[in-house]
Amino acid sequence: MLKLVLKLAVAGAALAAVWAFVPFGGRTLGDRWKAARTPSEFVDRTWAEMKGTAPAKAPAARPPAQARQQPGRGGAPARPTEGHTEADRRALDRIVAEHLDGR
Repeated sequence: MLKLVLKLAVAGAALAAVWAFVPFGGRTLGDRWKAARTPSEFVDRTWAEMKGTAPAKAPAARPPAQARQQPGRGGAPARPTEGHTEADRRALDRIVAEHLDGR
C-alpha cells in the first residue's frame, strides 16, 4: 500500500513539473490554462497546437458603443505633432556646417 502511495506521489510530482515548467510551443500548460476562458477551450487550443494546426479562432470582441476612434488607432493615421520653425532649421544648418568644417 505504501509503495502505491509513493508511486502516485512521484507520478503527481512529475505531472506537476511538466505542467509548470515544460514549454509546448513556447508556453507552459499552466500559462495556457490561465489564458483559456473555459476548460474546453484549453483542451482544443492545446491539442491543436500540439498537432501543429492552427486553433479555431474565437470571434473578436467588438469595442463598446461609446468608444471613440482615436487618430492612429484603427482610424485615419494621426498627423505628426512635430513642427520645425525656420529658426530650428537655421540652427541645424549651422551645427552641421560646423561639424563638416572640422574634418
